Amino acid sequence: MKNILVIGAGACGSALANLICNNLHNVFLSANKKEIVDEINQKNTNQKFLPQAVLSSNIKAIEGFENKIKECDLVFIACPSSAVIEVFNQISSLNISNEIGFVICSKGLDSNSLSFFSEVFENIFPSNNLAILSGPNFAIEIANKAPSITTIASTNYDFANEVIGVLNNDFFSAKYSKSPVFAEVCGVIKNIMAIGCGIIDGLNLGQNTKAALVNKGIEEILLLCEALKIETDLTTPACFGDIFLTCASSKSRNNALGAMLASGKGYAEISKENHKTFEGAIAAKSMVNLAKKLKIELILSQTIAQILDSSYNTDKIKNLIIKAIF
Repeated sequence: MKNILVIGAGACGSALANLICNNLHNVFLSANKKEIVDEINQKNTNQKFLPQAVLSSNIKAIEGFENKIKECDLVFIACPSSAVIEVFNQISSLNISNEIGFVICSKGLDSNSLSFFSEVFENIFPSNNLAILSGPNFAIEIANKAPSITTIASTNYDFANEVIGVLNNDFFSAKYSKSPVFAEVCGVIKNIMAIGCGIIDGLNLGQNTKAALVNKGIEEILLLCEALKIETDLTTPACFGDIFLTCASSKSRNNALGAMLASGKGYAEISKENHKTFEGAIAAKSMVNLAKKLKIELILSQTIAQILDSSYNTDKIKNLIIKAIF
C-alpha cells in the first residue's frame, strides 16, 4: 500500500484517484476549491467535473497539496496544462525528497520555453523519477470500470513498472514505453487533430475527409519527432489509441470544440459560453511557435491555430481545412 497524491480534481484527476483508491492505496486528491473538496468527502461525487460517477469513500480530498506531498510515495499531476508550470514551481519551493516519484497526466508544453513538460520537470527536479501517463482514457469510462489501456512512458524502466503496478487491475492495463517526449508529442497533436475532426463532422465533409486529416496529423507527429530526434512507435496507446479515441468520438472535448467552430462560432465566444479548458486550443498556438523554432511546417496545427484566432464563416473554414489536408 502506497500513499498517493493526485493534483487536480477535474475529470482526469478524480477518475485516477478513484482507480488508484480502488486498488487499495491511500489517495489524497488535491482540489483548488473548497466546495469540490467538501462534495467529494461528504457525498463521494464530483458533479462539476465527473457527473454520473460515484467515487470511492476512501478518497481523501484536500484543498491544496503543500501539507501532504512530503508524506507521499507518488504524485500524479492531472491539472489543466495551463497550470502545470505553476504546480512545478509550487512543488520546487517545498524542499521535497528525491524519493518521491512523479507521473504527469496533463497534455501540453510550456508556452514560454516551448519545452514539453517532462523536459521542464527534469530541469527542476533532476533527481526525482518521472513518467508520462497518456492514452485513450475518457475519465467517466475509467470511473465506471470500462476496460481501458494507457501508456506509462519513462526512461526508468523500474519506476515505470512501479507506476504500472499501482494502476493495473482487472479493467485497467498500463503499457510501458521508453520515450516520454514521444508520448507527449502524441498527446498534444492528437488534441489539435481532434479539433479538426470535429470541424469535419460539423461541416458534414464525410469519413474519407476525416481519415485524410488523421493521416495528415500522423505525418506531423513523425515530422516533429524527426526534428526533435526522438524514437517513435505509432502502435502505443498514447499514439494510435489516443488518436482513435479523441478523433473518432464526439465525447472528446476537443472534437466537440471543432464541431462548434464549424457552426461559425468563434473560439472566444465558445470558451466564454462553456467555461471549459480545451487543451487542443491551448496547444495549437504553442505548436505553431515550436514549428517556427525548429524550422519545420506543421500545416494542420497552423491551420487549426488560424481558425481559433479568427471568426471565419463556414465556407472559409471548409476551404482552410481541405487545403491543410491536401
